[in-house]
Amino acid sequence: MRGRRLLVVVILIIAAAVIVFFRTYDGKPGPLPSVDDIITELNEYDSEADAAVVLDQVKLTEQQVFIPFVSNQGIHGMGFLTWEKRKWSVVRVDMSERPEVRVTDHSDPAGRYIVWNNNPLEKLQEFRFYLIRDRNAGMSSGIYYYVPRVQMETLVNVTEHPYGAMPYPEEWAGIMREDNKLGKVPASNIMDKIFSHTYSQPSSMYVGYLPVYANGAPGLGSSSKSGGEDTEYLMIMNEKDLENPQK
Repeated sequence: MRGRRLLVVVILIIAAAVIVFFRTYDGKPGPLPSVDDIITELNEYDSEADAAVVLDQVKLTEQQVFIPFVSNQGIHGMGFLTWEKRKWSVVRVDMSERPEVRVTDHSDPAGRYIVWNNNPLEKLQEFRFYLIRDRNAGMSSGIYYYVPRVQMETLVNVTEHPYGAMPYPEEWAGIMREDNKLGKVPASNIMDKIFSHTYSQPSSMYVGYLPVYANGAPGLGSSSKSGGEDTEYLMIMNEKDLENPQK
């Protein structure tokens, strides 16, 4: 009798494990939906999208795809598909016509992509993207500290690439990893304490961009859209925000 009860318990545990597995296991991503289905899903996700033309299907990872599209009103929007629960689903639509960062891996800076879908009416020639860490100095707990400035630049020709997804350059990812690592250095002696204290201060590291227009053409206005945990916004910068800016 006891053996029977034990067998029943084991069977129930196995059955529960199988159910949980199939509910949480996404499996290998299947083929993407058709263009018509993608348009339908974009519009169902956000009625303001009014998507009409899909420009491309840009794979970020095996489970994440960037969809640049154009609405019936000529707005250049961005959609994002994710493979989850064994199907492709729209997880974000952005109609702001401004670049943003899509995070595919929160554990590694290399898992970030700058994505954009530029409206040609903007008469943009170039995006200048920057990784910035502000210079910082002061004293805390009797210890002087100094955090040097970082300014790293990468350029995108918008005329040649009106839409795209650019992974963070390895130089950016590397310095961001080091910045994170230095803030976690254990302080075992006085020099380590000074070193650790220096880099434990807020470094204000961020990514921004400078749009360069043809013949000084003014930029168009833009709408805003709420984001999520997988979206990071880019700060629009001015020449005065930069050190030794390009002319």
